[in-house]
Amino acid sequence: MNKKEYKKRIEKEKKDLKDFQETDTTKSIKNGLIITGCVLAFLLLMFAFTKIKTGEWNLFTRKNTITYTAEAQTTKILCGQVLNRNESEYFVLAYEMSEDEANLYESMLEGYNNSSKKIPLHKLDLGNSRNNICKADSLNISNDITKLKLSVPSLIKVKDGKITESYSDYEKIKNTLNSYVD
Repeated sequence: MNKKEYKKRIEKEKKDLKDFQETDTTKSIKNGLIITGCVLAFLLLMFAFTKIKTGEWNLFTRKNTITYTAEAQTTKILCGQVLNRNESEYFVLAYEMSEDEANLYESMLEGYNNSSKKIPLHKLDLGNSRNNICKADSLNISNDITKLKLSVPSLIKVKDGKITESYSDYEKIKNTLNSYVD
């Protein structure tokens, strides 16, 4: 091989190496831009989905007209909230919901909720572990929340932050609530 051919060959190899390096660099840049674009598109979609789901962007004009009267008229409370509700007079129904008792209470509360002369009723689920502090085998009525113990089922009437009436028998609870039904 003569000197000219050797120089040409070396120059060609240098040019091929330079082209290969430029191609590899541009491929890396392209891949980086594609990945960045995908991540940004995903974040944009998640942002839009969150705005739509929370209702900040109202893309769909159809309004939900379904009303749930039972949930709207009775509220679930915790044990510490029994004596400090906003209303001046209200009932608190303490229960422990099982499948058998669920239908009994729901049918009883449905008639009460449809009444026009009812007073507010709050539900206290003693099956909830956060309400164990109030749960006991026997009823102990006290206006001190730390000493208040409720059995399953219990109905108490609170007026101006003081307990005025209490019932711990299902039939008495049913009769008391039915006395407010028109």
